[in-house]
Amino acid sequence: MHTVFDCCEPRDEVLRGELKDEIFAARLADVVSGKAEDVYGDATQYFENTYPTSGLKELLQEAIGRLSGARPNASPIIRLETSFGGGKTHNLIGLYHLTKNHVNAELTRKFIDPCLIPSERIEQVAAVVGSDMDPENGFEHEGLTTHTLWGEVAYQLGGKDAYEVLRASDEKRIAPGSQIWDKIVGKKPALIMLDEFARYLRGAKGQVGETSLAEQTVGFLMSLLEFASSRERVVVVLSPATSADAFSKETDSFTQAIAEARRITSRQEHVLTPTSEVEIAAIVSHRLFKRIDHNAGRKVATTYAAFAKHLIQRSEDLPERVARSEYVEEMINSYPFHPELLNTLSRKTATIQNFQKTRGALRLLAMVVRQLWRQDTRDRNVFMIHPFHVDLSVTSIVNDLTSRLERPGYRSVIEADIANPKKGARCHADEIDTKFVESGKPRYAYRIAATVLLHSLNMGAASGVAPEDLWAGVIQPGDDPGLIMKAVNQLVDTCWFLEYDGRRYRFKTEPSINKLIADEMSIVGLIRAKDELDQRIRKVWRKGALEPVYFPDDASYIDDNAKSPKLAIIHYAAATTEATKEVPPDLVVQFFESAGSLHKNRTYKNNVLFLVADEGHVERMTQRSQRLLAIERILTDTDRLAEFSDELKKRLRKKEAEAHLDLLIAITRAYSFLYFPSGDASQRAGRLNRVKLPPQDQGKAPRDQTPVVLQMLVNEGKVLTADDKPLNPAFVKARAWDAEAQTMTTEDIRKSFATKIRLKMVLDPNQLKKTIREGVRNGTWIYYDAKKEIGYGRRSRPLSPELSDDAVLLTLDEAQRRDIHIDGEKVGPEVCPLCGSDPCTCGDEGIEDTREISGEGPPRQAFRAIIDRCHDNKVIRLRCLTVKIDSFGRQALDDTRRLGLAIPQMGRGKYWMNHRMTAEFIVGDQKEAFEVKSSLSWDRYRRFKDIADAFGREASNVEVKTSVAAVFDEGLEVAGDQFETITTVFENLQLGKIKVEAEPEDVEKGSGK
Repeated sequence: MHTVFDCCEPRDEVLRGELKDEIFAARLADVVSGKAEDVYGDATQYFENTYPTSGLKELLQEAIGRLSGARPNASPIIRLETSFGGGKTHNLIGLYHLTKNHVNAELTRKFIDPCLIPSERIEQVAAVVGSDMDPENGFEHEGLTTHTLWGEVAYQLGGKDAYEVLRASDEKRIAPGSQIWDKIVGKKPALIMLDEFARYLRGAKGQVGETSLAEQTVGFLMSLLEFASSRERVVVVLSPATSADAFSKETDSFTQAIAEARRITSRQEHVLTPTSEVEIAAIVSHRLFKRIDHNAGRKVATTYAAFAKHLIQRSEDLPERVARSEYVEEMINSYPFHPELLNTLSRKTATIQNFQKTRGALRLLAMVVRQLWRQDTRDRNVFMIHPFHVDLSVTSIVNDLTSRLERPGYRSVIEADIANPKKGARCHADEIDTKFVESGKPRYAYRIAATVLLHSLNMGAASGVAPEDLWAGVIQPGDDPGLIMKAVNQLVDTCWFLEYDGRRYRFKTEPSINKLIADEMSIVGLIRAKDELDQRIRKVWRKGALEPVYFPDDASYIDDNAKSPKLAIIHYAAATTEATKEVPPDLVVQFFESAGSLHKNRTYKNNVLFLVADEGHVERMTQRSQRLLAIERILTDTDRLAEFSDELKKRLRKKEAEAHLDLLIAITRAYSFLYFPSGDASQRAGRLNRVKLPPQDQGKAPRDQTPVVLQMLVNEGKVLTADDKPLNPAFVKARAWDAEAQTMTTEDIRKSFATKIRLKMVLDPNQLKKTIREGVRNGTWIYYDAKKEIGYGRRSRPLSPELSDDAVLLTLDEAQRRDIHIDGEKVGPEVCPLCGSDPCTCGDEGIEDTREISGEGPPRQAFRAIIDRCHDNKVIRLRCLTVKIDSFGRQALDDTRRLGLAIPQMGRGKYWMNHRMTAEFIVGDQKEAFEVKSSLSWDRYRRFKDIADAFGREASNVEVKTSVAAVFDEGLEVAGDQFETITTVFENLQLGKIKVEAEPEDVEKGSGK
């Protein structure tokens, strides 16, 4: 789809800005006197630039046809009816040129049939403009002064000689009879044009004997019209204002005179409308453009209609008329202007008296076109000129819509909410559009605001625009209606002068609730706002896997240890950064390098992170804090609140809730730069890498932002979490193990990760335990428990390592050198206590089945018993694991609930719940009982458990027996990670006594083997 820049070429004078206001204000008197601009004064230029409206063509055919004698039955009296700016003076100029000047017939062919044009010029032409006449002082000519309309008409028709015929009547201000005109005009053709006649009637109030000049003027008109009706080649053209204009009273008097003249002349005058509303588009386009590709316009209109139809089918809020064939034709006829722009100007803005309809539209649109073509807009998608292409950042355009229309109050509206022409100043639409522009979207907020303003200037009941009509004027093919709706809502929420009453959007000059809040914000001091901001920041990053350190004054505030990683939130007044500054602030580097008030070197550098605010967002944080406090001030002022309506109070409370979220969003967008230690970072950057945290959207920002930081560290591969694959023991030995050392405590291993910046930060210590256990299993090292004085190696029973100074890792050589006793390795021959043989040869008869595997007690103890029995029975993998709970009262319910929490964390397997609950309800003397027994798969049980739990909690006495059976099709390795995870899960749930039963992978249930 082609743009208007491809398909249209404005006239040179439009691009040069030479269509001055004087040009638009056509004056018949200037044309007659030869003082008019060439666009009106030169007949050729006039017809080249004029669109042949039906009114103009009819006027020329009627008047010229009668004057030339080609149409003798044409009306001698023609009245042009329209309001100011409706084209009547423009048409009178065309009639004057065709009678007084020779014009190329080919040029006028589209206006009038050439056969109607007289072969010779019409010599007797009078063109009198009522606004130029001065009833008190008269109108100066060479050697004489005319005092009345009849005196001026006589002079223009025949000069001094004609004036002398009625000089006495002129000087005495007494209307002459019709016979006077017979003497002046004679048998020759004559054209008499009276423009803006009502203005003269207002000034003609002076007394003439027992009457007034105004009454005498009405008498003159009657005699003139009577004369014209009696002659074949005389035409009188009148153009009074309508009764709705400034001279309505005088116009009504004139209308009465016309009615009286009708009775006298027995002839109807011909009434014309110079310009119909449907022709305004063609007039404007013809006057402003020298080339328009109408075929391209048809394609554009068809594309618009297809897109509108698509949106309507999706139930978007568009009026159905925009997809109809009639509207397509309207778009084609108005191209390159969008119909909604012209309709708004002609039906709404034109109702403002000073706009002057066609003239006002031409003046405004000339500035709009010039601005569009002068800007670097050729890469923008301007397919039609919409209402929002009225650039309200241009002072001349704003003046045209405010000062000229006597709407000065809207200047403040425009500057505050729509477009601020002051350099560096931002309005509310700009603030909203920033995000749209950054993401490659159009300036939706400006589009909407500018369109609403044009609909609001007429004020009154018809002011404003309904949502569906707003969309019609705003949407272009390819736009996202969802984003447009988002922009509308944001405008309503933030603009000071925009309101939506449920039916229409409109701008008003009275401030809205947003202005009320803005005024209150000016009272809230910065100190108070920043105190509130500091308190809010302290609630955004909460303790969890990371330990927040808020606003450290010096390095000593950030503990130097290997415990949980420290997240230092640097105060925005202490240090900030910018997107273009990769090097961290000096304060951050200082805190990273030093520890303690004595500035000793920090040991655990790989255990500290820094959040620094973006300099460009600090002010917004403060403003959001001020806004929240301002709303709270208003809502806590009971005296002031009593003056507000219930609706306003409701909206204020909604604004308060929004302000809380807005402040959270502002904080997260400010504190978006995260610095973390990295071996890949340069020395210049202090060995700190920087990443930008993702922006938080409205309504989606979690109250706790620590997970956002953690996710970014996960993305960067900087942290070791519970969800990660355990580190390879060989890697840990190569990177975390002290060089040349033969031993290291497990605690030192953990500290090594907190020290060396090339390593990951360990968020889950169990990950190190898994690596230690794997290292024992594959022979990377020996684990030595100093308390038990026993080591663990490849052949040892499954290990549950600890991270402490009493747990030591040794190289195999060092363990052998120290002669460490390794669990599972023979010290001497193992002799059966019954047969005395190694191995045992006495068989199984009479011996207890040592392969029965179970354990009970607290979770850790119960699972430890399973590990030990598996070791003793040489069981490596389990097929089934059953956990049983048998308890009473609230503890039973809590244990059952916790058991349900354990299942999703146990890993791969098939889970089956056996549940039996007996509950007794005692209310006064009444007793009720409830018993339920279920044996369900986990998927079904979890839908049932909430119901059973609710009954249990209502009961006076309750007994619960619950067990979960887990079947592992691929086997559960006793020394594997999943078994360790299951053990940890049950231990962390803080269950009471449990019983655990296990079946080896090679034993069928019930076989006894």
